[in-house]
Amino acid sequence: MTTVPGDEEQPLVEHIEELRSRMIIVAVPIVVITLVVFAFSGRLLKSMLESAVPVPMYVYSPLELITTELTFSLVCALFIGIPLMMYEVFMFVGKGLYTNEKKFFITIVPVSFILFFSGAALAYFIVVPIVFKSAMLYSMDVAIPQNRAIATFYSILTMVVGFGIIFQFPLLIMAALKMKLLNLETLQGQRKIIYGALLAAALFLSPGPDMLSGLIVAAVLVILFEGSLLVSRYFLINRIKKGNPG
Repeated sequence: MTTVPGDEEQPLVEHIEELRSRMIIVAVPIVVITLVVFAFSGRLLKSMLESAVPVPMYVYSPLELITTELTFSLVCALFIGIPLMMYEVFMFVGKGLYTNEKKFFITIVPVSFILFFSGAALAYFIVVPIVFKSAMLYSMDVAIPQNRAIATFYSILTMVVGFGIIFQFPLLIMAALKMKLLNLETLQGQRKIIYGALLAAALFLSPGPDMLSGLIVAAVLVILFEGSLLVSRYFLINRIKKGNPG
């Protein structure tokens, strides 16, 4: 049985103690950030909702407002704390990883974060205003909508996180190409079929009632797909030049 160079076998108790200490290192900053953000959550939440959805917000009980502010504070803390958590996870499991596995982890995780926050920014600054504006116009044909603060916040959070996940699409394609589950030439030759599938998926999964938001999602998926092919082709050419086409 091969072992990782430099890896030393330790008692289970030591692993549990190390895991506990690293969990504390992650949990304490998240709790502190949550409390700090909660102190200013009213102004921050109001600013966020007004910039994304410039319409009056309503709450139907004092407890609902506190719940909304606490949820907002926790989400902010998690957005900041997740990178720290990933670092602590890497430090915990890194001793048992081979050099190439460490290199893969160090490369893929920052790229994943960059893609996620790019998708989240696109959703917040572009998609959310379009979706809510079109939804308001659509609803006013029947009744005057009253936007509930906590429901609006959850809707924004869903779209922001959803677009962050959608932006992981290039990593999935590149991983499939790397594992030879997909073929680069096949993907390039089947563009029309893939574009149609992406458009259908985007219109089906779009959070808005109008076609415009669905077309935005479809355009994003197409751009990410083409970007994935471009990057994959670049790495393939480099491997061929080095004499390792696999």
